[in-house]
Amino acid sequence: MTDRRTIAVFSRDDVVRPEWVDYNGHMGDFAYAIVFSQTVTDFMEEIGLDGAYRDATSATLYTLDLRIGYQRECHEGARLVLTLHVLEADAKRMHLYLEMHDEDGNLLAWNEQVLLHVSRASGQPKAARFPDRIAERIMTAAKRGATILPLPHVERRLGLRK
Repeated sequence: MTDRRTIAVFSRDDVVRPEWVDYNGHMGDFAYAIVFSQTVTDFMEEIGLDGAYRDATSATLYTLDLRIGYQRECHEGARLVLTLHVLEADAKRMHLYLEMHDEDGNLLAWNEQVLLHVSRASGQPKAARFPDRIAERIMTAAKRGATILPLPHVERRLGLRK
């Protein structure tokens, strides 16, 4: 287990489902996004941005940016171990870093996301501050997550080298 996995603020397990396997015989790129998105949803539940909160406040998270780095193929039935770190946060946003490992600890993929807390109470989506109790949890997680930086692949610019 890597140091990043041991200090993650949230983790969960999953299994590669048959409907996630594409025409190449391994997990399709769309499925990585599903697994990472579900991990963020589960993290939201844990920190208090759950269904009851969403119903009561009409607030939730919107994804502003998302990037996936594919490292190894995943095949049907493979056990997945997902970890989540909050790299940084402010009053309305979180920068997350997630990793997907196989049961032997091999890195399969990583994911970086920037999320915005949004209120839809007025009928129009509008950026909103996190409630204090949730902000405190996020900021505590960000202090812990900052210890894994720098990550070379997160710092790397996307594009073709010329």
